[in-house]
Amino acid sequence: MSARPNDPQDGSEALHAFFERVWREDIAPLLDDHRRAQREKAARTAGRLAAGAGRLADGLLGLRGKPFTRFMTIMGSTLGAVLPDVWDWRWFRRADASQRRAVEEHVRGRVDQGELDEALALLGLDRRANADALRSAWRGLSQRWHPDKAPDDASRDEYRLRFVALQAAHDRVGAALERGELPAR
Repeated sequence: MSARPNDPQDGSEALHAFFERVWREDIAPLLDDHRRAQREKAARTAGRLAAGAGRLADGLLGLRGKPFTRFMTIMGSTLGAVLPDVWDWRWFRRADASQRRAVEEHVRGRVDQGELDEALALLGLDRRANADALRSAWRGLSQRWHPDKAPDDASRDEYRLRFVALQAAHDRVGAALERGELPAR
């Protein structure tokens, strides 16, 4: 997984694309302050470790100069500043309940405000879908992505976020069926 909830194990391209866009446009901006602090801390730590490794290499190799140590410090600080961007999903797992709720609200809102075709695609349906097709799709997807089906506690939040998106899509398509925007049978 690429550190974001965008790689569903069932191969659903629509779910993958949805989470990629939601993460990039809605959730990542919420993490800017968190990532800034994380980058600064990681850059300091990695810079110190790299400088120590540079001094050790200088001593062992008898380089008698600091250019190598400076190079190692700069490289370590740079890598340390970049790596926190890869750890976003870990942040979500450790986020407090209010932060997770905010992310879930963004996901739900994105489905509610998005195109009906996107909600249909999330459920694996098209505009010919009827109430029976919706019911069948919902059963299969809810069995697959229900948080209680998560293989471990670390995955539970990922499953919950996917389930929230699918539930919002189900509600959206169900409302469209009731309004007669899609075939009723």
